[in-house]
Parts: sequence; structure tokens; C-alpha cells
Amino acid sequence: MKAVPYSGLRKMMLRADELQGEGKPVIHLEIGRPDFDTPEHIKAAARRALDEGKVHYTSNYGVPEIRRAIAGKLRSENGLEFDENGEIAATIGANEAVFLAMMAFLDEGDEVLVPDPSWLNYFHCITLAGGVPVSVPLRAENGFRMDPEDVARLLTPRTRMMVVMSPHNPTGAVLDRSRLEALAALARERDLLVLADEIYEKMVYDGAAHHSIGGLPGMRERTLLVNGFSKSYSMTGWRLGYVAAPRDLIDVMIRVHQYTVMCPTSFAQYGAVAAYEGPQDCVHDMRREFARRRELILRRLQAMEGIDCPVPEGAFYAFPSVRRLGVSCEKVAEHLLEDAYIATVPGSAFGRYGEGYIRLAYSNSYENIEEAMDRMETSLARL
Repeated sequence: MKAVPYSGLRKMMLRADELQGEGKPVIHLEIGRPDFDTPEHIKAAARRALDEGKVHYTSNYGVPEIRRAIAGKLRSENGLEFDENGEIAATIGANEAVFLAMMAFLDEGDEVLVPDPSWLNYFHCITLAGGVPVSVPLRAENGFRMDPEDVARLLTPRTRMMVVMSPHNPTGAVLDRSRLEALAALARERDLLVLADEIYEKMVYDGAAHHSIGGLPGMRERTLLVNGFSKSYSMTGWRLGYVAAPRDLIDVMIRVHQYTVMCPTSFAQYGAVAAYEGPQDCVHDMRREFARRRELILRRLQAMEGIDCPVPEGAFYAFPSVRRLGVSCEKVAEHLLEDAYIATVPGSAFGRYGEGYIRLAYSNSYENIEEAMDRMETSLARL
């Protein structure tokens, strides 16, 4: 456990909560969750399940209804065919799906290629499973997109898996089809598993398009498709995700699932069914509002002295460079929190190649983002 540090993001959240508890007017731009309520038809479905007594253990794979809804969504939206009986497992958020993949398939010393900076759960779930995370550097000059040449250079006989996340956290990068094809070719050539995290797939802007790597030739049999309901349907507290993969791979992951959590909360699963099978206006409305906030935060950040902000194509994060300010990103994040009561996350919390950046989540109200940008501009002048 000494090799698994406490989350740098959570440290910022805890300090922000302390300041808020003292009455300070903290604006939270560190939290990677939509600020919207869960849509009413989803909550109603969960309430109905409770009223109907659906409060018991479910199948380890999830209730038949959620597996059917996931299979239908993957077919209609992603062009992917998965058997609801044996190729889909509902999990405790996408987080557990990542954990299952690492625990199920990594032997001691196996290497996993992970984009860096990235959501740190990848790195530390690998470590918990006895594997070795290998950072694939993401660079601003190529839009923070995973470079197949870097991947090829880092491959060794111990490489077992590659993580692909698009849209990406924390940078907002979206992988185009040609780049995915190049990554897929490497996976086929070296017989690698690919963990494809698609949790932000519905949040893309400026004509960017999401593509599933599992739909490319020769990739279905080696792709672990991870997704969930947290981001697109504002269901972060419901803790519902899933993994879709060939039957023989799901069979291995379900064994880990059986002996840890067994199944997601029964009545919450019925809410997720309503999310996928019910009206999708809520998703479009949230994406439209995120796009509006994105324009605001980009315009303000790009006008600030000492800040360079690439344009994110997806998710709901801005990842500006603070290198020209002449201090570490940790110092910048601490200063903004203590001086201006703006909670952000230093890029170093997402891996060594995140140094020099900070992450700001525009999953807060338009008005709060405006206020945060005013405070930030004034505060940075005092840094």
C-alpha cells in the first residue's frame, strides 16, 4: 500500500470542504461530476422498483433488464453486438469495471500502457493488481492525443494491456478514427488487451465524433469496453457502470466481482434502465449547457496573462498550462484555493506528465464559472 498514494484530487476536495465549512465562498472546479440533478424519469424508475420490492440480491451480471438496455444501447449507438447473457456485467461505477479488468488479467510484473496525464485510478488499480503502469506521454502540441509511435516505443515482452480513454480526463482530448486504427494495429500485432474507457462518449463538441475501438477489425475479441451512467445522466452517486467484452473475458472478471461486491444496488439498476431506454433530451440539454460553459471558460482562460489553454474537444474539463507563471502547478492550485477560494486540481495529480498544468471542471453553473474566472484573474496577478 506504500506504493499507492492518497489521491491528490481528494486532497484538494478535502481542503476545499474545510474552507467551505469555515464559511469561505469556495467555488468548486475540482469535482469531475455534473452539477445537474438526476433526471426525474430515472429517479421515478428507481422509486418504482423500491415500491415493487426489488430490494434483493441480483445476478452477478446485473438484472436482465439492465443488461438488455446496455446491449440495445451498444447496438444502436456504437454499432457493437454483445450478448446480454454472458457478455455484459453491471458494476459499481466504471471505477469497479477498471478494477475488475486489472485484477482479472494482470500477473505480477505485467505492464499496462496508460496515457499520462490521466485519471489516476488506472495507474493505481494496476499497482493493486501487482502490475506495472507504464506512462505514455500526452503532449499539448498534438492535442494530448495518444501517439501510436510512443506506444510502439514503450512496448516490451511484459506488455499485457493498453488503456484508451476518449474523450479523455483530464485533457478533454478526443481520439480520431485514424489514430484509433493505428493503436488497434499495435494491439493486434502484440496480442494486447485494450481497456477502452468511454464514460465521456456523449460529451463531444465542435463536430468531434466518438469512435469505439472495439468496433475496428480484430478488436472485439480483445477489447474490454467500460462505460457507465455517471457523467451523461448525472448519476455519479448511483454508482452504476458496466463492462462489455467477449464471454470468456467477462467470465474471468465476474469471478473477481463475485468475491468483492457481488452486484450493484438492485433498485438503482432499474433507474439505469430508464436512463438508456427513456427520453434522451436530458443528455442533449446537459451537453448543450456544457458547451456554453466551455466557451466561457476557454475565452476567459485564453485571455489571462501567463495561461495557455488548449481547446478540449470532449468531456467537461479545461487543462491550461501554468508554466509561464514560473511556479509549480501544485503551488498555483494551492494559491487559487487559499487566496481566491477556487478549487482546482494540479496536473501532477494525474501523472508526471501533468506537471505544469491545472484541471478545471466546468461542471459548475455558468454564473459560478464567471465569478471563478474573475477571481482567478485577480488572484494570479498576486501570485
